[in-house]
Amino acid sequence: MRLRRQIVKIKELRAADQQELVELRSDQEALVRVVNQLTLENQQLTDPVPVVRILPTMPQPPVG
Repeated sequence: MRLRRQIVKIKELRAADQQELVELRSDQEALVRVVNQLTLENQQLTDPVPVVRILPTMPQPPVG
């Protein structure tokens, strides 16, 4: 009888472990998404702002 109780207890622990693994995998995916988003935002904030330069134009003769 003691062996049956141990088997039941082990099966319950295994089921709980499986559920915890499912939750951890889900949490890991969410954390990876957040880290990727924050990395992208950090890059955007630390990259120098591109300088827009106005190119000189040729003077046009007056129309008229």
